Amino acid sequence: MSLDSFAENTVAAELTKYAIWLLSPLGLWIVLTALAAAGFFGRRQWRVRMVVLAQLQLLAFSLPWVGDTLLGQLEDEALVLEANRPLPPKVDAIVVLGGGLEGRYDGVRALPDLNDAGDRVWQGARLYKQGVASRIVLSGGQFEADPRKEAEAPGMKMFMLDMGVPEEALVIESNSRTTFENALRTRELLGEDSSNIALVTSAFHMGRSLLWFEKAGFTVYPVRADIRVLNESRAFWEYLPKPQALDESTIAIKEYLGRLQLKVGGAYETRGSR
Repeated sequence: MSLDSFAENTVAAELTKYAIWLLSPLGLWIVLTALAAAGFFGRRQWRVRMVVLAQLQLLAFSLPWVGDTLLGQLEDEALVLEANRPLPPKVDAIVVLGGGLEGRYDGVRALPDLNDAGDRVWQGARLYKQGVASRIVLSGGQFEADPRKEAEAPGMKMFMLDMGVPEEALVIESNSRTTFENALRTRELLGEDSSNIALVTSAFHMGRSLLWFEKAGFTVYPVRADIRVLNESRAFWEYLPKPQALDESTIAIKEYLGRLQLKVGGAYETRGSR
């Protein structure tokens, strides 16, 4: 399936987002528990087993070592990609993918809020000030099902301006909702003359992002941000279940499911080359 055919299928993009949520640890817990309570799975014995399974999988994905293992594999891959593709002194553009902040909301939040991935934007500004490129593409829109949220790109622009990046250096792409649309719309904005880019995104997101931007015809130099798994030694109580670990597991599962979607769609078979 081509990038263009993907981008035209708005409904598929929305449905994929919700399907991935349903397959997350919390989504599975809700679905299995609700189905068991509604009388699915036949006899009472099987309904009880499904409820126990729902609890156990949620508990397992809440363990720090599970979250670190799942997310760490993705971040280790990004480390290798970055090492194998060292950033040259100059590229045609720096591309910063959205996901690092939450938009403004009238009457509640006057300024965008940075989240755990906010250093994506900071890393992009640093590269610009180092002279790596004269343009920065800020790529991040919103789903139609989230009408209250401001697109991410305008919020990133505000952050960049506050860090001293001139407005004329910023290229705003505020219509994309998914990584493949980030790539497609960035290609449309930069044109065919721009081929080499520094791609800034979270380490766990780099492998999938790099694939899509290669398919859009770019030579990609990955720049990791938002590195979460440090492989540090832990005290024994740090191995107990915690919400942060569940969040790590959920993020990792989303990425693995996204890769599975690409594999089923044949994207890996036509992976672009550097």
